[in-house]
Amino acid sequence: MLSSLESFKSVVLDQLGEGVIVADADGRIISVNRAAEEIHGRSLIGGAPDSYSDDYQLLTMNDAPHPPEELPLARAVLRGEEVVDAPWKIRRPDGTVVIAVGTARPVRNAEGVQIGSVLTLRDETSRVNAEQALLQALEMKELLLFEVNHRVRNSLQIVASLVALPMKRIEDEIVRETLSLTRQRIEVITAAHRSLYELGTHDHVDCAQLLPELCATVVQTYSIDDHIQLTCQTEGEIILPVSKAVSVCLAVTELVTNACKYAFEEREEGAIHVTLESDGDTVRIEVADDGVGMPVPDPHPKKSGIGTILVDSLTQSVGACVKLETGADGTKYIITFNRPPAERDFSSALIAKRRKAAP
Repeated sequence: MLSSLESFKSVVLDQLGEGVIVADADGRIISVNRAAEEIHGRSLIGGAPDSYSDDYQLLTMNDAPHPPEELPLARAVLRGEEVVDAPWKIRRPDGTVVIAVGTARPVRNAEGVQIGSVLTLRDETSRVNAEQALLQALEMKELLLFEVNHRVRNSLQIVASLVALPMKRIEDEIVRETLSLTRQRIEVITAAHRSLYELGTHDHVDCAQLLPELCATVVQTYSIDDHIQLTCQTEGEIILPVSKAVSVCLAVTELVTNACKYAFEEREEGAIHVTLESDGDTVRIEVADDGVGMPVPDPHPKKSGIGTILVDSLTQSVGACVKLETGADGTKYIITFNRPPAERDFSSALIAKRRKAAP
């Protein structure tokens, strides 16, 4: 009767798609189903824990001989451990290598005494190889995107240089000023693409880091003997997709440029304050000066300047609300916009990754 029962158990185990290996209390292999032998490409009966690696050509995931005592079945036999979904490699007699993932558990009797151990394993070679191929494809994609951004940045630098070439030969101040502003706007876009490398992504820009640098460059261009003082205050992270970041950077630098050009007429000195704040959901940007103020804008102007067009473009592209406050004490622009959930989640994940990588 016992022989018949054991034969039945053997038949049942051979029907399983997962490999099953049973060891006695000393770790000697006493039962192996067909799937386990097919995965290993050899018979597995016999063998002790200290010879598992040599007997069955077991390797680490780095292709080194696997330390016998660290194999899942050996850990269950020798230390009574439960090991779940541990990976290792198997070199078959024909030279092919299989990636196995297995779970080992000690087997105890009713009194809690360990009387054996069991290992279940499956062939994960196709899945792991597919994952590695996908990772390699993603890495290649990232490299290609960085290369594209690098070429875009170089092309923008060439365009900025071409715009600057005729400036020294042009006597018309309006034309010179127009070319200078055009070059400045191109350099803002160039700086946004450069920031992609600094952040380590190919499509997001850290505006809290980039905007103070851009604003300082603008003020240095227009400030004679440092008569315009710039202060920038940042609070929170403002990581935006590159297209949105370019719109924000262009609008903010345009407002700072206008303040430098018009806010301090007939004044020996002035101050501009830029505030960048984000609570994760909402971004708030404030550009304020203590200048002479400005006329109340015509709600229905016949024509608009480039600065107005850029600010309007920002309103449309990011759904921003732009509020203007002006008077004898100066002018203040307040820009606020919300960030979509997916954008917030990506930013949070990127920030967590940066903090983890920081020394």
